[in-house]
Amino acid sequence: MEEDILICQDSLESIFTAVYCAYEWKCKPERTRIQIGEEENLRLFARYRNVKADEVRSEKVINTLRMRFGEDFYYTVCLALSGSDRDKADVVYHTIAIGLELVRPETVMEHLAEPCVHRVFGLSRGAGREYDHLRGFLRFTELENGVLYARIKPKNHLLHFLAEHFADRFPGDAFLIHDVGRGIFAVHEPGKHWFMVQNAEWDQQIEESGEEKYYQELFRHFCHKIAIKERENKKLQNQMLPLRFQEFMTEFPQNGKDK
Repeated sequence: MEEDILICQDSLESIFTAVYCAYEWKCKPERTRIQIGEEENLRLFARYRNVKADEVRSEKVINTLRMRFGEDFYYTVCLALSGSDRDKADVVYHTIAIGLELVRPETVMEHLAEPCVHRVFGLSRGAGREYDHLRGFLRFTELENGVLYARIKPKNHLLHFLAEHFADRFPGDAFLIHDVGRGIFAVHEPGKHWFMVQNAEWDQQIEESGEEKYYQELFRHFCHKIAIKERENKKLQNQMLPLRFQEFMTEFPQNGKDK
């Protein structure tokens, strides 16, 4: 039997549009895949259909997830889709399809015996763990113009989660969070909602305020003084605080300013 393969882009809007189109085109879940980007080798007996991101269709899927599955499930799905795994869109689609067949769709994540549900759970848990780390490990630097600036390089695309968190925490501050791996900024103006900027030109030589330099040096001195040399355990430290997070942290000498 012919298989339907819906091709979309790697964004929430595009993936949710593909989910909407799968139902609009009456595709059978057991013979349907949602795929991010083109495959190198095309499959036999497969019908490839390109999906263009549509804000209205995407919003309808989001509303359905929130109303029928609940906010917790929607949050789980968004975390699962923040990674770079090639199968993420397909397993989310099939998890939604299973949930819509249940009397209580909000219980779909309890069905971990289903491979797609188990996969969504694993993707979400991994991204959620990194998000929790970043909330604690992210370090802001005050620039000369008073703007707070932070750099991150996460495995998962978590910038929107972090922007939402810090906009709620610092509503009266102007800040930038720079995902250096993806070249994306989250920008927050005091008293306003945050927004994303892509492909922006950025001078890597940032100029910190004099007060910022003073407090950074004070903080490093404090961390050095409270350390007990005889109880130093680098292996345990790197387990609790992976090296990839240390690059942009003030308390470490190799905090990435010259990289």
